[in-house]
Amino acid sequence: MRKTLLSVSLLVAGLSGTALPALAQAQGGTQATAQSATPMSSTASSGGAQATPSSTAASAEGKDLAPTLRRLGSEGSTSSSASLALPQDQAPFPNNQVSSAPFVSPNGGEEGLKASVRALQNTLTELQTLQLQTKQAHWNVSGPFFYPLHEQLDEQHTAWGKHADEVAERLLAIGVSSDGRATTIVQTSSLPEFPGGFVDDAEIVRWFTLAYKQVGEEVRGAILASEENDPQTSNILQEVEGSLDKYQWMMRAYVQSTPTDQRNGEILNQGKAIDIPANQAPMQLNMQTAQ
Repeated sequence: MRKTLLSVSLLVAGLSGTALPALAQAQGGTQATAQSATPMSSTASSGGAQATPSSTAASAEGKDLAPTLRRLGSEGSTSSSASLALPQDQAPFPNNQVSSAPFVSPNGGEEGLKASVRALQNTLTELQTLQLQTKQAHWNVSGPFFYPLHEQLDEQHTAWGKHADEVAERLLAIGVSSDGRATTIVQTSSLPEFPGGFVDDAEIVRWFTLAYKQVGEEVRGAILASEENDPQTSNILQEVEGSLDKYQWMMRAYVQSTPTDQRNGEILNQGKAIDIPANQAPMQLNMQTAQ
C-alpha cells in the first residue's frame, strides 16, 4: 500500500514540480505524515528539510487519488465515474465507412465498390458465424463420433478465422472499414442460431453439412458479383469457397451411402436416417459427350 501511495504521490508531485519534497515526506513514514498537519513548521524526519505548502498538498492529493484509481481499476472503463467510457455505436449494421484518404478502388465506380463491399462484408459475417458455431460444436459434441468431430471442428474453426482475417483486410485494402461486431453478426447472418447444451454427433453432421452448403452458395454468388470489377476480391472469395466445399464434403462423408451400405449415417442416429438427403443411392454422372 505504501509503495502504491508513494508512486501516485511522486506522479502528482512531479506534475507540480515538487517531486523531491514529496519523496522526502513519503520516506519519513508515519512521523512525517503526523508532522505534515502543520506544513509551515514541520520537517521530514529523513532529511530534515522544511516541508513546503505545495509538497504537502501534492502528498495529500496523491492519497486522495489512490482510492479513485483502485475503484476505476475494479469497475472498468464502463463505470459512470470513468472518463474513458466509450459511447455505444448506434450506427446501422453492418457499418462500412469509406476512407477519406486516397485508396485503390475496384473498377466500376461507386457501384463497383458497393458490389465488392457487399460481397466481402456478407462473407465476413458468415465466416465469423461459422467460427462461433464450429467452436461451440467442438466443445459440446457428444456421442460415438465425439473424437473425430471434435478434432475436425477445431481445424475448421481455425480455417474460418484465417479466411475471415483475409476477407476483412481486403475490405480495408479497397478503402472501406470492416464490421466484425457481435451485433452485426447476430443481425445480418443468414445462418440460424446454433443449439446450446450438449449436441448429438448426428446433429453436428447434419448442421454443418447444410450450413456449409448454404454459405458456399452465398459465396459463389459473391464471387460472380465481384469478378468483373474486382478480380482480387473474387480470388480471395474463391479460396473461401474452396474451403467450404472441402469441409462440406468431410461432413457429408459421414452419412454418404455407398453401393455396399445404403444406411451410412444411421449408426450416428440410433438406427434412424439423419434428416438430410444422403441416404439414397448415388447417381451415376453421365460423362458421355453428345454426338
